[in-house]
Amino acid sequence: MKVTRVIHPIGQGAFYSERIECDDRTYNIVYDCGSGNRKKTPKRLERQIASYYKKEDVIDILFISHFDNDHINGINELRRHTSEIKNVIVPLIEQEDFWFYSIENNEFERFYNSLTGLANSVYKIKPAGEDDNRLNDIGLIDLLESEKGSFEVHNATKFSLRRSIDWCYIPFNYDLKIRLNILKNELVKNGISEKELTSGWDVIEHHIDNIKKAYKKVVADGANKTSLILYSGGIIGEYKCWQYQGSMRYYPWIHHRHFYRYDKEGCLCFGDNDLNQANILNDLKHKLSSLVDRVGTIQVPHHGAINNFNDDILAINNSIKMFFVSFGNKNTYRHPSLRVVDEILKNGNSLFEVTEKMDSAYIQIITKVL
Repeated sequence: MKVTRVIHPIGQGAFYSERIECDDRTYNIVYDCGSGNRKKTPKRLERQIASYYKKEDVIDILFISHFDNDHINGINELRRHTSEIKNVIVPLIEQEDFWFYSIENNEFERFYNSLTGLANSVYKIKPAGEDDNRLNDIGLIDLLESEKGSFEVHNATKFSLRRSIDWCYIPFNYDLKIRLNILKNELVKNGISEKELTSGWDVIEHHIDNIKKAYKKVVADGANKTSLILYSGGIIGEYKCWQYQGSMRYYPWIHHRHFYRYDKEGCLCFGDNDLNQANILNDLKHKLSSLVDRVGTIQVPHHGAINNFNDDILAINNSIKMFFVSFGNKNTYRHPSLRVVDEILKNGNSLFEVTEKMDSAYIQIITKVL
């Protein structure tokens, strides 16, 4: 069994993939596919998709962390360059809350409702709650015979491609609905009724200036806290891990352009999440249980924004960890924060910076020990 994990160089955005080769079959998994702040796919992302996937390739699972353009505007391009997307996994958004996500992306409702036409099966992860204290096995074993449709599943559900493959994916949805209620109350004070908010973008647009004022006051970070967190890694097996990047912040004994060993195969992707949400890291550790000790690679959330980083993530386990951060060289947000960079490096970890430059692509090769 071999896993190739690639952090693609697409600048300000996110496009992360895994290719699992096992028993003469290949499985493709993608976490987000977007770059830049426009609806249209940037040329750099088009080129990256076209250079990595063949027309006959199948995307077995596409995870969508959240619905900002820089995380989704390449998905239709991904579909055009492959033969099929079998399963899509997204955070569950209730229809009564569509207005909130439409403020940041007025195409949100159309996009969210189109997911069933994009893939055979759509799995919507419910927000964290009291009923998700266990890891459930979801039957994605025989993908060719899996039931088609749209399904709501519990937070921290375990997904596997086949039970014979010692590898799993666990998505976490820490949507804090209380933010939406606070925002609704603020909007009511400004004369905007809940009925108007749920009447679609044509109505919302008329109030957009007042909504954005309240929006910045109550939820300055937008909808990012709904970003789907994903664990990817082994379950019980032992793995050998190598990694490579053309240029990186590194220790003196590590040479450029060479694969070198690291310890743990598991990876945590955070999308644009905020690690300062109350109890989020403790709950994540609890839900992962023994799998947390497998985490050796971590995506720095929200392109390295200082307000989304919590240095408690450095102590999620006792291993030295590989961090990576995706950002555009000319982004206007000053990502990544130098303070975040300093916090990661001074604790003995490594940080890989992935930009739009081709030689910044970060690649991991993981093989199971027989």
